[in-house]
Amino acid sequence: MVDTVLARPPSPTYTAITPVTRAPEQNEPATNTDLPVQNTVRPAVDAQELQQEEERARERERESQTLLELVAPPLDRSNNFDPETESFIYVATDPDSGEVVRQIPSETLRRLRAYAETIAAQQGPAQPQNFQTTV
Repeated sequence: MVDTVLARPPSPTYTAITPVTRAPEQNEPATNTDLPVQNTVRPAVDAQELQQEEERARERERESQTLLELVAPPLDRSNNFDPETESFIYVATDPDSGEVVRQIPSETLRRLRAYAETIAAQQGPAQPQNFQTTV
């Protein structure tokens, strides 16, 4: 009797082609990214300390805002159109007293402009002067 056995051919051996074996010179980093020990990031010691520091920073900011309001109190600002001079006037007033703190152009300058326009209107249109042109 003859035994029939299916014989399987031996498995071929494969050589893995990896980037290391293919191009070892390309695996080197373009630049060195390791930091010196003194420049590395260290984990926070305690999150509560960080929260306290942030709260102190917020408190300092609030204090500086309060000091700023004492030095420069809040003002009501407006741009008004003056139909008489056909120009805009910036007015900053104190909301508590209603006093005008700043006005641009100032009242003095507005009066000077009105005076100059009145004088110009009284003189009439400018007369062309005769002059001689030599070529």
